[in-house]
Amino acid sequence: MRVITLAFFLSIVAPVPGLAVSAGDEGAGRITQDSGRSGEKLDVTLDVSPRPLVYGVVHDASIQVANGTAIDRKVKIDALLGKVAHFVDGDHGVRFQHPDKPEQERVITWPVLNLPAGATERVSFHFLVPWDVSGDVYLQVDVRTVGNNGPVEVVHLRETPQLPDGDRSFLAQYGSVVIFFLLFIALQVALFQRTRRKGGELLKVLSQVGAVLLIFFSVSGLWSALEPWFGWQATACEVLDVRYSVDMHTTTSNISGGRGSTGETTTTYFYIPILALRYDGPDRPIISSGFRNESSATNDMGLLAQFRAGTTTDCYYDPDDPGWVVVTRDVTATTIVFSLVYAFAAVLLGWFGFRRRQARTTGSESN
Repeated sequence: MRVITLAFFLSIVAPVPGLAVSAGDEGAGRITQDSGRSGEKLDVTLDVSPRPLVYGVVHDASIQVANGTAIDRKVKIDALLGKVAHFVDGDHGVRFQHPDKPEQERVITWPVLNLPAGATERVSFHFLVPWDVSGDVYLQVDVRTVGNNGPVEVVHLRETPQLPDGDRSFLAQYGSVVIFFLLFIALQVALFQRTRRKGGELLKVLSQVGAVLLIFFSVSGLWSALEPWFGWQATACEVLDVRYSVDMHTTTSNISGGRGSTGETTTTYFYIPILALRYDGPDRPIISSGFRNESSATNDMGLLAQFRAGTTTDCYYDPDDPGWVVVTRDVTATTIVFSLVYAFAAVLLGWFGFRRRQARTTGSESN
């Protein structure tokens, strides 16, 4: 009976394996029997504001890592910015994982952080959602314990940006373009009706309408290239991010064979350089993206070799809409050639329509 009583007493007093026993009010001498398993998981959260994501707006991203275990940790935090989100700045010594080369997707990394038991650490960065790149914004945060082969904790965000509200709504951004396009359509309709009322042939009407349309393309192409030379303000821009976007276009052609036809698919890739820039606007600092004229930058990856994050470069912005900025004001041969081709085709169509009218008038007089 005494042996049974003594065994029962020892089972109550002796420490149970797998439980932490505290010796003292301050927790000194704490012991964790199962420290490996209990310390593998870190609680990670990612907060982004404003929400929902908005085109043309710089957003704040906050990463919080909590160590709810009884063991001090060293943690490594990396964040992947997909092709849409462009890095602006951050805290705690964040830097690009590959700072010397442009990438379609950016990985930013923080130095190793000491995370004591029960502590919480917060790091943050800012990113721009530019107008230049379409698609969803994708962010992924990876957090791992240094020196531990445990799993990597991952949180991510994927969201389609929305158009801005208020003064920078869609109509504010593109209202003048929409109005000009509607006026252009009205002009075409009026020209068509006037020509038909005067007894013009359909071929002549189409020739005149096509001539006006080609003149519009010719003038708009030249103006898009020449606009930064007239009235745009020169300033110094800080280069924040050096990226490129990849647009993929797939075409399918049918090849006739002996017993049928087969389809051949061709994929063409267009590489568009993009810069994230910070510069002083008329009344406040502005963060935007350069190479707005895609026709002068597409597939010219050598342009990006001139820029590096953290340096400054000359740039030019529109005082009427300071968010529009370019780092090059070049008028390329391609732009000039296409504009001249459109203009020449417009002259031919206009001349053809005029000749048809002359021929019809002469025929009427002879009768």
